[in-house]
Amino acid sequence: MLPELLRLGLGEVPHEVARARPGPSHERFSYPGVPIVELRRARQWTPERGGLCGVQANAHTVTTYQALDLHMARYLGAPQLSTWVTFAKYAAREAGSWIRLLETMLSLGHLGLGAGTYARRLRLSRSLLTLAHQDGLLPALTSVVLGLLEGDRTRTSPLAETHRLASLLSERRQMAWAMRHGLVEGNTEMYHRVGFAFDVFLRAESAGSDGRVALQEVITSGALEDPQGYLQAGFTLYREAHLLGLLARAPRLPRDRQWVLESCRRHLVHEGNLLIALQEQALVLQRPSIFAHPVLHALLGSVRPGHLRMTTTALPGGRGHEGFPLLPEGGNWADFEARMGVRDVTHAPDRPASAYPIIFPGTPPSEARYYVVDTNRRGTIVDLLMRYLAGPAGEQLQRGCPRDIHPL
Repeated sequence: MLPELLRLGLGEVPHEVARARPGPSHERFSYPGVPIVELRRARQWTPERGGLCGVQANAHTVTTYQALDLHMARYLGAPQLSTWVTFAKYAAREAGSWIRLLETMLSLGHLGLGAGTYARRLRLSRSLLTLAHQDGLLPALTSVVLGLLEGDRTRTSPLAETHRLASLLSERRQMAWAMRHGLVEGNTEMYHRVGFAFDVFLRAESAGSDGRVALQEVITSGALEDPQGYLQAGFTLYREAHLLGLLARAPRLPRDRQWVLESCRRHLVHEGNLLIALQEQALVLQRPSIFAHPVLHALLGSVRPGHLRMTTTALPGGRGHEGFPLLPEGGNWADFEARMGVRDVTHAPDRPASAYPIIFPGTPPSEARYYVVDTNRRGTIVDLLMRYLAGPAGEQLQRGCPRDIHPL
């Protein structure tokens, strides 16, 4: 990839630039490592058993992504570019809001009706409503309930409507468990797959080794799954972007060549972000136990346009937080195509060679689907990756920290 990009406008690369290596101390990259701890046990949490809950696992995940984001920024060098972990730290924190809401609801349902639990029930209920309001979840929650009711509404008597509401309320605990399990599984699986991959890659690069080789070794050993090779391809692009950064910062490099190098570098990082996102959104989140689960799919499909958002950085003066609207023009966030911002061209007669093949869980490779990026859709992952890749918007995401999260 690197030689092809260099030919876009650099012409013959001078020997001293081609041999560029980190010289000054600020160019040398060192990575102390981050602890990748076992978080999957949070999937077994219940109010009865206790143990590591989904919110605690989420807090550790966000902290890890924040650290990895800072180290990746140092690895890539200036100008700053957002990588997968830049976006993941905010996305994970957003999932944490829902996990905290669901785990609190389930804990409330577990409390008995005795006088001794009244004060705790009241405190939890008040905290739940307060945090749901602060996290911007109340419109989405209301939208879900109304959507489920209207989705099954027929012109029947008020008594039938009452029975329908009672039935819905009686199923809420089962639905809450399904959604909680799906979100915790998705959160912890992403951490153990992609967070682990970043740590392996950065450790090798810091030691003067090739991060691509280190990733290949853990994949070959079975410690990491990469069925389509998109993880390896994504980190290969990150490494090439790192090398381009070294070239672009070489002394006495003409400005026009520096501009080409920086443009190529942005392209490499964006493509690396996209490849990792495509595989992980399909391989992890589109599992039958997560977004392909009928309950989660129905709940997210009931959310009305404009009621889902990803909270990002704090506004100055304590005026709240910035937010990225998710699918403001409509669509089900549980659908891979809608969520990613891609278009299925599997059976298109003129399917482009650049289409991305995607293999979903439980699907043989022969039944891969092919997608192209749809840049006309707002509020998608593709839209997010493009909008916050570079410039002031990207720098704001990198400098910012997701909100703290604690169990209620």
